[in-house]
Amino acid sequence: MKIAGVEIGSAFPPYIIAEMSGNHQGSLDKALELLSKCAAAGVNAFKLQTYSADSLTINSSRSEYIVTDGPWKGRTLYDLYSQGQTPRDWVAPLINAGRDLGISVFSSPFGPSDVDFLETLNVPAYKVASFEINYQQLFTRIASTNKPIIFSTGLASLSEIEETVNFLNSLRVPEFAILKCTTSYPARFEDLNLKTIEYLSEKYKVPVGFSDHTEGDLASISAVALGATIIEKHVKLDDDDTSVDSTFSLPVSQLKDFVMKCQNAKKSMGIIQDGPSEAEMGYLKYRRSVVANTTIQAGELIKKEDLVVVRPNIGLQPKFLEKVIGTRARTTIERGQGIESDSFE
Repeated sequence: MKIAGVEIGSAFPPYIIAEMSGNHQGSLDKALELLSKCAAAGVNAFKLQTYSADSLTINSSRSEYIVTDGPWKGRTLYDLYSQGQTPRDWVAPLINAGRDLGISVFSSPFGPSDVDFLETLNVPAYKVASFEINYQQLFTRIASTNKPIIFSTGLASLSEIEETVNFLNSLRVPEFAILKCTTSYPARFEDLNLKTIEYLSEKYKVPVGFSDHTEGDLASISAVALGATIIEKHVKLDDDDTSVDSTFSLPVSQLKDFVMKCQNAKKSMGIIQDGPSEAEMGYLKYRRSVVANTTIQAGELIKKEDLVVVRPNIGLQPKFLEKVIGTRARTTIERGQGIESDSFE
């Protein structure tokens, strides 16, 4: 899978997406500042969310429309989405800034009309949020763009994930990826079930990543070590404690270190190792070997007490010790000299 020419898969470094979501503090300047700092930290992409409060819910204070837990407890859905939405007239400036900074900017649309709008700006890919996994009309519209799709699996059963994969295949979507996700804010480590990453990767043979709603970096690093090829992390400006996702988002000053750790986790996976690495080769000389513990004269019978198995590696391997005992020395062997195959008869 590729996004804007960047390869994504098990053979490549993790593709890291910085998710702004609603962490713009109601200011385009703040959003542009966050984008710039994310680009400087080395992420591959910066992601927005494209929706309006009116397209997601209705303005109601009925109990069904009030959030009952998590960081948004007590707020109406309409109020929450009104604060978090990214105004449409910000999207083009953010995309253009991303192009200037050398990173992709794309979005999570929440309805077909949002895709219509984003297509006018030629975004390189689309992300579908966990809550929308059963919104087939949205997937259908995105599929018609022939652009890569990433979808999250928070709240979804394995059968729902399979249904979505089958639906995308029926739409002949050429490139798509799955993100393991836990839809709670912040997510607890015991709820992550990161083993699912390997399961999904093996079952569907597509890039599988992790959308991280935890605090800190441990979960993402662990996900990379378990095979995640995409990491999505919510980010915020350091002084932001008012945005809708600020309570579980990574301060942008920590993002460069986060990227480096994820990349190093990928490097540490390597391959199935057979023998020492290049960096290890120089240490082979410190293995044990069979060495003379006293000077042995030529023709002399070599006794057990004449030999010792010690470092460095200058003679036969220790497993050959018994074969040397009871033989005669071909030449004089000095104390500390390694016993070689031609040292005895």
